[in-house]
Amino acid sequence: MRQLLYLLAVAVFLAASTLVMTYNVKPGGAVTSSVSLQEVLVNNGPSPVNVSGVTVPPYSAVVLERPAQNVYPPFLAVDVDVSYVNGVYRDGVLWADNTTVVRLLVKLRPLLPVSVPVVVSVATDGKVALLYDVAPTSVTQVSGSTVYYWALLVGNYTEFKLGLRIREFGSFGAVRLPTVSITATLDLNGTLSAFDRQTRELNSAVAQLQNFSRVVSLFTETAYGQLQNLTRLIQLLNLTGLALGQGASALNTSTYALEALRRQVAALGDAAAGVSQVLNRSLLLVDYQYLALITAANLLETQSAALASYDVAAGQTIQGLAETRRQLFGIRSNLLAIRQSIDLAIGELESAKRALSQLNLTQGERPLDAAILQLRSLRQSVDSLLGIVDSLIAIVDSSVNTLEATRKSLGELAPLLNSTAASTRGNATALKQGMPQIILNASKNLDDVAANLYKTADEVSKYVAPLYNASATLRRAGDDLVHYARGLRDYQVEQLAALPRLGFVESALYNYTAELRRQLYELSTRRAAVEMYLAVVNATRVEVRYFIELPPAMRNTTIPLPAVATTPQQRDTMSFQMPLAIVAVALAITVLLVIRRERR
Repeated sequence: MRQLLYLLAVAVFLAASTLVMTYNVKPGGAVTSSVSLQEVLVNNGPSPVNVSGVTVPPYSAVVLERPAQNVYPPFLAVDVDVSYVNGVYRDGVLWADNTTVVRLLVKLRPLLPVSVPVVVSVATDGKVALLYDVAPTSVTQVSGSTVYYWALLVGNYTEFKLGLRIREFGSFGAVRLPTVSITATLDLNGTLSAFDRQTRELNSAVAQLQNFSRVVSLFTETAYGQLQNLTRLIQLLNLTGLALGQGASALNTSTYALEALRRQVAALGDAAAGVSQVLNRSLLLVDYQYLALITAANLLETQSAALASYDVAAGQTIQGLAETRRQLFGIRSNLLAIRQSIDLAIGELESAKRALSQLNLTQGERPLDAAILQLRSLRQSVDSLLGIVDSLIAIVDSSVNTLEATRKSLGELAPLLNSTAASTRGNATALKQGMPQIILNASKNLDDVAANLYKTADEVSKYVAPLYNASATLRRAGDDLVHYARGLRDYQVEQLAALPRLGFVESALYNYTAELRRQLYELSTRRAAVEMYLAVVNATRVEVRYFIELPPAMRNTTIPLPAVATTPQQRDTMSFQMPLAIVAVALAITVLLVIRRERR
């Protein structure tokens, strides 16, 4: 008993039973059907095993098939139309000759919302030729017969056409036409698993598209906010450019004022030297020189005050440029964040594209490619804008350095002018007070004043060229800022035009997501239909077999009829021909009976 249990344990039933539905289509159109359950018994042991009355040899498998009593609906509908060319079908026999062709039209239609694999096979010998439009999938030789196979995948209504032409008849003037076999197998569990896998993939694709749609919406909002920041930046650049232009004009005016001051100081020096020569000749000249020196001192103090005012204005300009520089760095940080968002969006798009490629959903890749191209173009524009902002920062830094240097130089000039004014005023006072007593020393003092004035004129001349260069630099910087503001305005207009394209991408993503949701609903509907069919048949595998039987073919024979009136000689001939006709008819009937018996 223990040994028997061991032998039963090694007998394995593979998977579940297969429900087989067999349909036999007779030549006259009648259809008979039968249903059976098929199981595969496998014995992995060294001894035979008896299972359900079937003996399974050692290390072998046996197919056990038992009839089923219930009525099961098929999952594939097959309609057969048979027509005969140059032949007549009568009483279960096809009367034909070598020109007769049998036309077979098989109409296939799945009754479940799935694609059904179908195999059509025909085994023929050399007496019958097959005529077909679609080449067979494979051709094999089995026991002297040629077997043709066609593998079809029926997803909706499909027609299969086949022709059979009689090449030759047998020795009794008859030929058996081959049976056309149609087999379709449906693995219900595998189909449900495929539906579940497609559902998971579609859900994953929907999730990725929703994430990307959120990224596109966020990027659109960020781009809109950045365009508003660009408006403020353009205004700031225009105002800064205007301020730099005004500063350049002021520096240019100071350049001309310094040149005029140099000439005036030089002229005063010349005048002091001339007066020194004629001092002893006229007291009036001394008084004139005193007034001239006092005037020169006042002029120097006025110019020093002007330089102090310019120092204050330059300080304010430097503070404005520092604020501009801070705002430019803030804009640069925003641009870097936008570029990072664009890179993230490009990565999400490429991930969605790869997911759609894995799903073989190539119709959605074109809008994704267009979106990726647009984002990359936008990234290049952001990189170009970063380059512009960096250039602006460099220009502001250069302008600040130039103003600082100029301010420092003018800061050194102002004390010199004040000291020169004080010295000139002191000399004039001393000249006025000591002239009656030391008239001779006055001339020497005037010479000293002239020397000081000449020296001051030379010092003033050193600052003319730096001020001129600073004026030119500020003017170029202002022009560059205005130019960049114009470029940013063009970029802003371009990005405003790009916002509707981003809306188109978002709309395309929404439509494609809706299409995927429709496919998910269709998958759920198809799965429900398969589950319902599984509950009806209660089998994980279902196989439908159609055997289309064609009638036997007999060669057409002509039997001469006896004449109404005959001569004695004709009667003798007919008496000889009548037995021959009877023998021929009897022979044909015998062959037909033999063929029918063999078919049964």
